[in-house]
Amino acid sequence: MLPFTPLETHALRFICEAGVQLTAAQREALWTLLNTASLVERENTGHGFYTAFQVDRTLGSPLGDVSMINGPSVALVGHGEGNRMDFILWAEGGFPSTLEGFQHGDLAGETVDLRQVDLAALQFQPT
Repeated sequence: MLPFTPLETHALRFICEAGVQLTAAQREALWTLLNTASLVERENTGHGFYTAFQVDRTLGSPLGDVSMINGPSVALVGHGEGNRMDFILWAEGGFPSTLEGFQHGDLAGETVDLRQVDLAALQFQPT
């Protein structure tokens, strides 16, 4: 999983290991596909990010008609008490295509401008 940051890798691994929207076979096939991923673009929106990637489509279409897969929630360390980030894995035509991460804000309702943060350096704790 070379193109992914530690935070992205955690979210994707969680989906592959515990994603309740997928069957065990789909989760295993998804992991195989993600290991072939090549980064297309990472867009930092300030509130979150979109990481677009391509996978080897010769391995089949393991996700069928699933287009949105809920991921984990993590606590962002050092970015406001209670600030959490959630994830969605988007798929197109049966293949994973984009990981979305978005903040919920801290206990005071504030979010961190992630454009001023190195996404690869974000510290997190699973919740």
